[in-house]
Amino acid sequence: MYSVAIVRPEKSLEPIEKVIQDNSFECRFYPYIYKELSDIDGIYEDCRRKCDVIFFSGELGYHYILKKFPDIRIPCAFTAYEPIDVLSILLHFQMNHKNIPLNRVFCDFLTETNRYMEVGKYLSESERPYFYTEKRYDYKHITEYAKKLWDKGKIDMILSRSINNLKALDDLQIPYVAVFPDEDMIRASIQHALDELRLSSITEEKRLSVLLRLPFTEEVEKEEQEYREAEVYHFLTTYRKERYYRFSIEKGFNQFAIRAAISPDTEIFPLLEEILMQCKKNLGFPFRLGIGLSSSDERSRYYAEHALMESNRYGRNDAFYMEEEGKLVGPLSQNVKLVKNYNNEKAIDFAKTQGIHENNILKLISLYELAPEKALNAQTVAELLGITSRSASRILAKLLALNLIRPGKEEGDSSEEKKKLRHGRPALHFHFVKESFEETFLPKNIEIS
Repeated sequence: MYSVAIVRPEKSLEPIEKVIQDNSFECRFYPYIYKELSDIDGIYEDCRRKCDVIFFSGELGYHYILKKFPDIRIPCAFTAYEPIDVLSILLHFQMNHKNIPLNRVFCDFLTETNRYMEVGKYLSESERPYFYTEKRYDYKHITEYAKKLWDKGKIDMILSRSINNLKALDDLQIPYVAVFPDEDMIRASIQHALDELRLSSITEEKRLSVLLRLPFTEEVEKEEQEYREAEVYHFLTTYRKERYYRFSIEKGFNQFAIRAAISPDTEIFPLLEEILMQCKKNLGFPFRLGIGLSSSDERSRYYAEHALMESNRYGRNDAFYMEEEGKLVGPLSQNVKLVKNYNNEKAIDFAKTQGIHENNILKLISLYELAPEKALNAQTVAELLGITSRSASRILAKLLALNLIRPGKEEGDSSEEKKKLRHGRPALHFHFVKESFEETFLPKNIEIS
């Protein structure tokens, strides 16, 4: 169910009250009232984490929020007048005020932004009312503009949609007719905003699946297992409530499945790192994370399961991520995000021939693609691959024998290097051999600069 913020002036509009009480929209409404346009700042801060759409009763608030927050990501809408609505308003005004010609009227809601509602197509310049032509659209400037027209004797009345500004017109003793949208207009505008949101969700939204597994060993007693599962559930529900996030939580045996819809413009890696960081911060026991992203729940779950398998193999409190078939990213706690490409047949064949686990070879290839000049030693390779230093040394020795890496200079000037040399345990460093490494593992049309 979508959540819609309804933002309107202090003076309550009865048609809006009636519309938001209608349950046919199948959404949740959060009503907000502002006295001054600056109040919208606080309204936005309150509703931006819990609302899918911010709907304004009029254009003024809509333009204010877009100007104040140009990078706003929540869709905004307002009760939109169509040209036929404006022509109807002008016709009714003329019928009720026959002694005031339209060219003696100022319409504060006909602006350059809405192209003056195309009134110029139907009325000549000598017949049409005065439009608001200034760039800054707020109460102060609307009032000043109206006062200038009034002081110069150019207008006899104002047609105003600026409901919160009517008192200022009273103080200036300028006659006005307040223009209120009717129920049908409000209903149609809200429905249009929801339709746009649903269409956007269908065409653009992606599905995120997070599998959080608790690796229970035989030593973990049943009571402790239940405690850990309860802690995870409490952490997830509390985090969801405090951050105003929307995601589903499904509990299984020693595993939790979290599903959420995310916008295509979401920066995915900061989000994934936030998930991992919160788990490390709040869970004081072992866990494994597998995360998948796709356009469907089924595919994202499939990717998450593959990522979780890799996380289980890695054997640490960390996360892996998959968004594309055959490509795993992780561990996410590392500054270097390694991508294991299982579509690299040359690497898979090499791993089988040399007796090296394919996961380790694929990660080293990813490291080369990301940082071809990086120096390697057994410790750094062990940390990146999630293996022991002894296993890392064996892999490096085999790659050295095949001329895929070369030894670096070990006679460092640092006291630490000299200390290691004195104890007979030099810290051997290696570098990739560009030509042979690329020829062995990369397609011929790919070259790392």
